[in-house]
This record gives sequence, structure tokens and C-alpha cells, in this order.
Amino acid sequence: MHWIERRMLFVTRGAAMLGVLFLLMVAALSVLDILVREFQGRPIRGANDIARLLTIIIIAACFPAGLLERRQIKVALLGSILPRWGNRVLEVFGALLTWVMFVFIAYYVTLHAQRMAASAEYTMVLNLPVAPWWYAASVCFWACIPAQLFVVVAEALGHDPAQTED
Repeated sequence: MHWIERRMLFVTRGAAMLGVLFLLMVAALSVLDILVREFQGRPIRGANDIARLLTIIIIAACFPAGLLERRQIKVALLGSILPRWGNRVLEVFGALLTWVMFVFIAYYVTLHAQRMAASAEYTMVLNLPVAPWWYAASVCFWACIPAQLFVVVAEALGHDPAQTED
């Protein structure tokens, strides 16, 4: 179980690092755009187009690692009054519902990417195709499916995620 989790964490954290790199690029582009506006009186041509495309990946790339590391918000209302097995049942049920939700998200993001491709949508200024970015986001969301399925199984088996910290 730990071997699988370590491999999945390696891949998902790599994707999340790509998301963070893109976030830093958007931040640097924003600062550069502000400086250029200040000194030249006009924005960088296409900076908004690039920021919008990168933001798609910034958001999607971080979900698989977040799910696998169980970093989502969790409300434990019944935790103090239920027995231990009751808590486990609720944890597994919550993980399963999260998995179902990400199946729907991945499906609908893929449909959106297909619509972007079918309509041949391009960015306004740089005329860059939008669909490939949405397809990349859909890959990230499809990667959430096995990650969350692992969480469902791990919760059912009582696997402690803290043991895999490097």
C-alpha cells in the first residue's frame, strides 16, 4: 500500500509543482505587466491571454496531489459521538462521494474541452487555441479518479496517510 502511495505521490506532486511553476509565471507576468504599464503607458500585448490559459492548469494540476494527501476541507460533526467504526464508515462514505464528484468533474471538463475544440475557440489577442489547455486540465481531473479511489480503499483499510510523509 505504501509503495503504491509513494509512486502516486511522486507523480501527483510533480503535477502540482508544474501548477505552482505556472502560478509563479503568472505572478511574474503580472509584475512585469505593471512595470511595463508604468514606464510605457500600455500593457504587455497578450499577457492576459497567457495568464488565463496558465490559470486553467494552475487550478487543475493541484487537485490530484491534494486529494491523495487528503488536504480537502472536512467537517467532522459526528466524530466525537460515534464509535471508531462509525467514523471509519463516514470517512469511507465521504471519500466515495468525493470520488463520484471528481468523476463528474472530469467528465464535464472533458466535454468542455471538446466544445472548445469543436468551436475552434482562440484567445482574443494572441490567437492561441484554448482547447489544448482544457484537454490538459481534463487529464489532471482524470488523474484525480485513481488518486481518490486509492483514498477510498485506504480509508476502508484504515491506512494512515501520515506514514508516507518523506
